[in-house]
Amino acid sequence: MPFVIKCVANGMVLDVKNNERINGAQVVLWPYNGGNNQLWEYKNNMIYSKLSGLVLDIASSSHGGPVITFSSNGGSNQKWFFDDDFTIRSGTGMVLDVEGANIYQGARLIGFRKHGGQNQKFRIEPYNRMW
Repeated sequence: MPFVIKCVANGMVLDVKNNERINGAQVVLWPYNGGNNQLWEYKNNMIYSKLSGLVLDIASSSHGGPVITFSSNGGSNQKWFFDDDFTIRSGTGMVLDVEGANIYQGARLIGFRKHGGQNQKFRIEPYNRMW
């Protein structure tokens, strides 16, 4: 079942920027609009874009690497786990993070060490129950 990933701090959702269906497409925060570029599915510990079938991926092993969509390769940078404190942790140990705690429309998502800030907290909400 498709879902959205909603930032606790401002209610915006993860969005594949410009509806790009390519490896390396940037993932940003954006107000909900119902597009497939904002819908995700979870299978085998990977988060798939409903738009392209590509998976959420941290493009770098260093802290601050951009979160993008990419072809599935089974790497730890593409594995994701939903923790009880509303963080989404990758197989690398980094968590999904709004870059620089800048919670605004178009803000980039990155992988970063866990620090518990509001820019690292996300809710998973089923698409059919959204607005």
